[in-house]
Amino acid sequence: MYQLFDFEKRDCIVQGYHFPCENPNHVVCLIHGIGEHAGRFSRVAEHFNEAGIAVVSMDLRGHGRSQGVRGACAPRKEVLKDIDALIEYAQEFYPGVPIVMYGHSMGGNITLDYRARGGHNDVPVGYIISAPWIRLVRPVSGGLLTAVKLLTKVAPNFKIKSEFPEENLGNVEYVRPYKKDPMVHPYATALCAYEGFTIGTALEKGINEDNGRAKHTPCLLMHGTKDLICDIQGSREFAKLQDPQNFTMVEWPGYYHEIHNGGPNGESGEAVIQKAIAFIESL
Repeated sequence: MYQLFDFEKRDCIVQGYHFPCENPNHVVCLIHGIGEHAGRFSRVAEHFNEAGIAVVSMDLRGHGRSQGVRGACAPRKEVLKDIDALIEYAQEFYPGVPIVMYGHSMGGNITLDYRARGGHNDVPVGYIISAPWIRLVRPVSGGLLTAVKLLTKVAPNFKIKSEFPEENLGNVEYVRPYKKDPMVHPYATALCAYEGFTIGTALEKGINEDNGRAKHTPCLLMHGTKDLICDIQGSREFAKLQDPQNFTMVEWPGYYHEIHNGGPNGESGEAVIQKAIAFIESL
């Protein structure tokens, strides 16, 4: 089970989650995806705890118990500062314990962005990226992107629906509470969506802002080959730009978007979680 804690930002209160572990070998800072909340990763965190890995997380601004317009996980520079604060909390809870970042979906987009230009991006000893939003399966036309860009100037909190069918996420046994979860919502605001699109494209092309401090930090990227939300080809293109000495991409055949929640043929996601644990233990 998790413990809740708050951290007050200049413009909002962010809800923190702590999945404690006595004398951990590592601590994971976990960043969830769009429309959901950190509590949906309780199963992953419990597996980590069993392996001696503590977990701290947060509901991104505009999500879960955190303040903000629903879906307003923006502006990105403030979100990156939120991760700075999360890392500082991890250091406070577990002084001297190695930190690993873990981001899924939009959280993968954010975590890759943090790996490139985050304030404490040289603190983590490793990065785990799960089904990242680099390229979407449903392409965004130039005209639509221009319209969304205009909205960021006049109505940045305009809500865009981003609802996902449960059957497109993973093993329905683990995914099914998604639709009934009162803290799940189907929105991204215009600014959140625009920043996600543009940063994802920049990551794929290798033209994103990068301070170079984490370029040698080990990174594991995992993606399901049947992901119907975030296009695995975007991850493949991104992987081509990385140094194979410290970057590994693992594809999960037949798996959908939430690879940690298993595949459509009854897989539990256990193998994915254990792969992440093995990577952490190797650091």
